[in-house]
Amino acid sequence: MSLINLDQYTIKQNRAVSRILDTLDRIDQRTSLHYSEKRVHERKDFRGTVWISLPDSDAVDEQQSTTIKVWSRSISQSGLSFIYPFPIYQNNIMVGVPVQQTQIAWFRSEIVRQKEIQEEQFWEFGVRFLGKVIA
Repeated sequence: MSLINLDQYTIKQNRAVSRILDTLDRIDQRTSLHYSEKRVHERKDFRGTVWISLPDSDAVDEQQSTTIKVWSRSISQSGLSFIYPFPIYQNNIMVGVPVQQTQIAWFRSEIVRQKEIQEEQFWEFGVRFLGKVIA
């Protein structure tokens, strides 16, 4: 699978991004009471870009990966949610979260939920942080 960066989205995909994020936020607001009791860490709205890095499946060197920017919509101490226009078939990824204007905190992460948003031709992913990468 060839990954695309968000600056390569089509006009249609770019228009869909706001609609998808707004819809998912509304769904969260309706279900927040039920799920907030089950969550270990409080979820915060975080509509911005994050980086995901996926290991190249056909690479000879295990360290080779492809890094792209995606839209995120919420974050907590234990993970985050992001959207992407295609399914992702790897479960173990790296997630880069901006912490200051020039710094990115990288986390070993696991995709724990994938949900297709069929009417918009996008996917929503739930990611659990497994540990911070120390540089």
